[in-house]
Amino acid sequence: MDPFSRDAHVTASYPVGVRLQEADGEGENRRWTVHLDDGAAVEAVLYRGDSLCVSSQVGCAVGCPFCASGANGLTRPLTLEEMVGQVDAVRALGHAVTRVTVSGVGEPLHTRATLPFLEHCRQQRIKPSLTTSGGPLERLREAIHAPHNGLTVSVHAGTEPARSRAVPRGPALGPLFEVLEEELPKLSRSRLRKIALAYLILDRVNDGDDELDAFARRARPLGVWTHLYAYNPVPTSAHRGVSRERYERAYERLGAAGLRVRMSCKARVEPNGGCGTLIASARLVDRDRSRVQ
Repeated sequence: MDPFSRDAHVTASYPVGVRLQEADGEGENRRWTVHLDDGAAVEAVLYRGDSLCVSSQVGCAVGCPFCASGANGLTRPLTLEEMVGQVDAVRALGHAVTRVTVSGVGEPLHTRATLPFLEHCRQQRIKPSLTTSGGPLERLREAIHAPHNGLTVSVHAGTEPARSRAVPRGPALGPLFEVLEEELPKLSRSRLRKIALAYLILDRVNDGDDELDAFARRARPLGVWTHLYAYNPVPTSAHRGVSRERYERAYERLGAAGLRVRMSCKARVEPNGGCGTLIASARLVDRDRSRVQ
């Protein structure tokens, strides 16, 4: 049996506590179901042949309604060995993983293994990054100064009502931006370039001009990049993205407001990858492990 096969029914096992099963999909991304020893499963995606997106939890407690990853709530965090195992298993297939981002299933700051995992990647000469909704805020403070190659804070709103709809159990905008305003000035110029904000634009949630303007007012003083993400529909959500025309107008409006803005890259708009598309299952999992560690 060819371990490099893209057949969705082929599985590969490695002595790292995980098994990979490649999923069907279109485009250049390669996506795997990661089967864990207790019967639970998460997903990982390889972008551009060398950038691996890994998961940090089975499920997620933040409850973003557009996201498939937390559709069934949180079961448990992953261990450091399970996070490392995702990287090792994909590399064992022959892929030269040079970058890893903890942006898959789960909220990285709810998992104590995340920061040790970033350090492990650096020791392996892999450039690590992460994406977080921002809480707990004290862990965000620590993560900002951790040895990463990039930290993206998912904001997705300019006002508190929109934030509570888009990121229900993440920190409110006021406290979140207070932490960013306190910590980012402590960074060197080169380190500041590794910090970014994310704004996933959703129809009738945060796509109004007033909402975009409110976000710009909060974000502009920080002097960091904003990633304006297009929405990848998922079967667990009734939310919709905006038209390409509206997306481009939002991009232009944020730029005109003084923000440095990047559009979604090709890898993120493919059906086989993108914000909130990865899923988790929790068969046979010991529910006593479901707390955030």
